[in-house]
Amino acid sequence: MTAFRRVLFWWLLAVAAPLAAQTPEMPRTERIEQADRARAEGNFEQARAILSALLADAPDDAGLLRRLAVVQAADNDLDAAQATIDRALRLAPDDLDIQLARGNILSWRGQTHQARAQAAAMVAVAPDYPELDQLQARLMRAEAGDRPRIVALSVVTGFSDISFDNRDGQTWYSQSVAAGARLSDDLSAALAVEREKRASTDTRLSARIDRRIDQGFIYLSGSVVPNADFRESWSMGAGGEYALGGRATALLDLRYADYGTGGVFVAQPGIRLSLARDVALSARAINLFGGGNDYRLGGALQLDYRPEGRMGVFASAASYPDVEADQVRQLRSGALGVVVPLNTGLTLTAIGAYDDRKDSYRRLSANLVLGFRFGDR
Repeated sequence: MTAFRRVLFWWLLAVAAPLAAQTPEMPRTERIEQADRARAEGNFEQARAILSALLADAPDDAGLLRRLAVVQAADNDLDAAQATIDRALRLAPDDLDIQLARGNILSWRGQTHQARAQAAAMVAVAPDYPELDQLQARLMRAEAGDRPRIVALSVVTGFSDISFDNRDGQTWYSQSVAAGARLSDDLSAALAVEREKRASTDTRLSARIDRRIDQGFIYLSGSVVPNADFRESWSMGAGGEYALGGRATALLDLRYADYGTGGVFVAQPGIRLSLARDVALSARAINLFGGGNDYRLGGALQLDYRPEGRMGVFASAASYPDVEADQVRQLRSGALGVVVPLNTGLTLTAIGAYDDRKDSYRRLSANLVLGFRFGDR
């Protein structure tokens, strides 16, 4: 073998052979078909992974976003599906496949008013568009069943072991019953009666009404405690939640309470972050005005693991200004809870908590919550 042939031989081994061993990347169309097959077979994680990889190279591809939203919806991640399909619609507002997917996702979320508006927009330009009739039929069934009805009921019972620094301890007992009603597509209400027995007994009657909006909800609430001893005489509140996009949701709660001897106003802005599927972390700042002090600040954290249909857990920790009829005192607390689904629509929640109210009392409590859901999310 000549010197030239030997050089050529070793060059082929060093360069050409590794190139030949490389596996060519699967064409984009085949990867999309692979994602569609994975979704059809129920392998949502694989479908998400393929589409997410494609979107990394083409983040403004409205068609890929539509496919990802459909996978998220099929995987019951409806909040993420809504955010994804809304982004796709902003990129391609005239795309009828995207409009149809958005109408379906809205209907699955129970937002039939917005779903009807989306379907009407499609009817105006393409009344015979494939699968539009299925969406319209589903919305007609929802409209037929859209009447005020009870959708949730919860019963709570608990007791607390109370210790004081300079007197004998006590045992306090509490019970409450709450009912939730769906009034329309976007409107719901809740009524609750809470009774707590200490040395005396306070019974609190409360009501709340929620209105769903795009990307969240807002609410108004109120309460009254006849002949209040340690609770507020009456209160009014407002607040809501709003999805910021991605994994974040903004939280806000405002409340004014009157204690007979004076009133306090509490503002609780916060944020909830989705850390992973079924895992969320919430943080709130607790700002109190009044109650004998100009301003006090506190905060609360809660970590939730709430898989649908399976046992979940949550844990919280807080330090904040707590108001009772005597005065405002700083309270430190921690709680741990377990949520156990007993069957469809029925859950049992067990909560253990410890509170240390400065210069007042220490509480070790246990509560059981039996919750019923009647068909609606």
